[in-house]
Amino acid sequence: MKLIDLILEKDQVGYISSEPKMVNKETGTIQWDITPTPLKGAIDQLDDALGSLQRGIKDNPGDDKLVKYEEAFSKLKKSLKTHITRTYGK
Repeated sequence: MKLIDLILEKDQVGYISSEPKMVNKETGTIQWDITPTPLKGAIDQLDDALGSLQRGIKDNPGDDKLVKYEEAFSKLKKSLKTHITRTYGK
């Protein structure tokens, strides 16, 4: 992965693992291996779904079913983020 990809990556906190690969003894610089977790895309898709549901709730304020779906998706997203963080680390 290139540095520019990491800079432009949205909200990577909790979704990458990094390990020092090599330390240059002369300069003290550290080379890192940075790997995105395989489930990063799932969180992005849940974010998109939640955004769509929230827009739907604004457009249809009387639809209680949409509110229940939004709550369920929020719980699923939180649970998945917790699992990813515990399994793959920060």
